[in-house]
Amino acid sequence: MRISRVHTDLQLATGLELPLDAETSHYLGTVLRLRPNALVHLFNARDGEFAASLIDVSKRCVTVRIDALQRAPQPPALAIHLGLGLSRGDRMDFGIQKSTELGAAQITPLYSQFGEVRLTGDRADNKLRHWRKIAINAAEQCGRLDVPVINPPQSLVDWHDGLEEMPRLLLDPSGSTSLTGLNTRAGLAVMIGPEGGFSDEEISWGSANGFAIVALGSRILRTETAPIAALAILQHLYGDM
Repeated sequence: MRISRVHTDLQLATGLELPLDAETSHYLGTVLRLRPNALVHLFNARDGEFAASLIDVSKRCVTVRIDALQRAPQPPALAIHLGLGLSRGDRMDFGIQKSTELGAAQITPLYSQFGEVRLTGDRADNKLRHWRKIAINAAEQCGRLDVPVINPPQSLVDWHDGLEEMPRLLLDPSGSTSLTGLNTRAGLAVMIGPEGGFSDEEISWGSANGFAIVALGSRILRTETAPIAALAILQHLYGDM
């Protein structure tokens, strides 16, 4: 029997009885049509993943009882901060979804010279909420206990200035650096461009600011494919794959 996994920001501990938020209650009670005594799994990065039973289901609220700890939280083997060039259509949605599945710890959308997307005001706020929801849904599906931080869109310079001290990679077909033999120290920053890639000026800027220029083989990958390939390789080499 498939048991639904649900992310929550609530504190989780065995024996607690918790009313879930309206959106989660609607999903469990109305969409899935679960009834009292049905089982779900609740998780957050602080407390872990718990088995829970529905004890009350109404139109507006579902209440659960936390039954038993299933998995305790644990730090990631490799914390990747992904800077992803803003792209049109559903490419960003796809990139955020797959990067969540592949264990990215943080994702920052980036404004770049060849990127055609510019977000301001309510549109920027709505997009950020949308991306964060995609990340939550992907975390629920793939079994991870935490949800990556989705930061507001930033310029390349602002993103660079806010990075912690860690190795930095810029993906571009002109690169000569290999992904093997990196001194990751359990963390990496990876920068991937939009549909048109990075300009020569941006690549020169990245090289001057500590980014190793890396090519992923002889083929030019689409902006939605590149993070999948890069994160899968890095997780295989240094992480948990």
